[in-house]
Amino acid sequence: MLKEGDILEDRYKITDVIGKGGTSIVYRAADLRASGALRAVKAIRKNSGMDAFNAMQEAELIKEFYQKDAKNSFFPNINEIIDNDPEMLYIVQDYINGCSMDKLLADGPFDYKTVLRYAREICNFMSFIHKCKLIHSDMKPDNIMVVKNGDDFENTKNPDRFGKLKFIDFGSVIQLQNDAFAYTPAYAAPEQFNEQKLDERTDIFNMGATFYHMLTGKKPMNVSVNGKYVPSAERFVFDKKINAGLARIIRKCVNDDMDKRYSSCEELLDDLNMTENHTYVRLTGIIAGISAVLLAFSAFSGHMAKKNMKEYFNKLVEKAKNASTYEEKSAALEDVIDFDGSYADAYLDLIELYKNDMVFDAAETEQLLRLMNENVNEIKTSPGYEEVSYETGILYWYYYFYGNDTESRNGSTTGKIASVKWFGEAQTENFRQQNSDKYDIASVYCTIGDFYIQTQKKENELLKKNYSADLWESMNSLCDLVEEANAGSDIILLETYKTLVSLENTNMNDFAQSGISFDEQRRFIDDIKNKAEKINAAENSAVEAKEYILRNYDMLIQSIEGSQ
Repeated sequence: MLKEGDILEDRYKITDVIGKGGTSIVYRAADLRASGALRAVKAIRKNSGMDAFNAMQEAELIKEFYQKDAKNSFFPNINEIIDNDPEMLYIVQDYINGCSMDKLLADGPFDYKTVLRYAREICNFMSFIHKCKLIHSDMKPDNIMVVKNGDDFENTKNPDRFGKLKFIDFGSVIQLQNDAFAYTPAYAAPEQFNEQKLDERTDIFNMGATFYHMLTGKKPMNVSVNGKYVPSAERFVFDKKINAGLARIIRKCVNDDMDKRYSSCEELLDDLNMTENHTYVRLTGIIAGISAVLLAFSAFSGHMAKKNMKEYFNKLVEKAKNASTYEEKSAALEDVIDFDGSYADAYLDLIELYKNDMVFDAAETEQLLRLMNENVNEIKTSPGYEEVSYETGILYWYYYFYGNDTESRNGSTTGKIASVKWFGEAQTENFRQQNSDKYDIASVYCTIGDFYIQTQKKENELLKKNYSADLWESMNSLCDLVEEANAGSDIILLETYKTLVSLENTNMNDFAQSGISFDEQRRFIDDIKNKAEKINAAENSAVEAKEYILRNYDMLIQSIEGSQ
């Protein structure tokens, strides 16, 4: 280990230690052959397995980048690689007089103009990487150094004191070249978590996650929790006060669907420039103008502003009502919610729109969750919140990926489990008084949904057996309620009966052990069959559900008779 005052290779005089890792140490040193210019010396133990080899590869890569970067603006120069020590490898590079972006963000978010400036720099850097036919795959604030531009740099929040960016740590590039996945969970894209093929759009996702951190001051949620993927709508949530233009750009960057992200850094850069040159300038002018008017004519302008806002809101609602295509209506309803996040009717209309094709798909899930999350404080104060929650539960229970040819039984179960949260939100005394039928139905859905959750978590059969009596009671209640309360269309009735048939099939023997006789179970199945036969199924999905019930009826009766 080197110490203060040691001179490496008769050239680099060690001044202090500036960083330590598991198998490496980074020193600050004065270059005696360059008038004492500061260098960073990274020392890596050669017995550290692949670490020394990867560090050598990374240093060679940075040297190559530095030579290709005409302005020498993105990378620190690698001055020397010293490999004549049997125990240590030394990599000497220019010392970056600054600190990591991650450290700066610990003091809070950057202002709008600073985010735009750094976003463009990051975009230009990543474009350079892509032109080198490489994928970075680990863009994050930790890997960005902000060059010091003033004595009080680390303590000031004045954007003018924030300097240029330098990019460090290209270990992920090296690992990708060796067919190994390396990513940071908070900034990772879905395809990284799933270990699928990566391309430039993966880097765009990582960049969007970094922009989000800069703009909000919050590190994004990890890409997975307990091994399960977390969708972007839950990971990236914006407050109302966040600049709408930048929020729109970030949402596009971090779309779960790669095809819906920016296709290139150049396309992203165009949007960033447009946001600054038009949206921000126009908005600033508008705000300044309104402020001046308010100061001069506060009472009058306040009255007129309220009137104009109401008129504008009514126009948005009317536009949504008259929209003729799915895309137009979806966008118009989103505009209504963005204007007034407490307007429950807009959420309900959006849910009805999703139901039209019998599919609640990934894009629709992302849109609804995003709108609910971004307006959570407003919608929860709305008198229609419980109704929205109930209908969201129905959406998840019956339509989540419904009709998708690739859907598995687990996919359907996922929707039912997700619905429990929303049915639970509808369990209030206020909703009971407003709509007792839906309140009762939501209660039963919660019980059956909880059963799905418990059976996924159970480690032995005991838990399932203890739950069987409650499940049987809930199944009977649901069977009666959906018919008595006219809970929905034929497809909802048939899908409910289909669910009950499936539950009977998988829990028949557990029911018997809980004291529910096979004769009682048979009467239950007979009742469902009779109800299903009376429904004149017209839609293909309804026909399929009815056929499933009738087809499985004979099998269930045979199983019951064989068990008696």
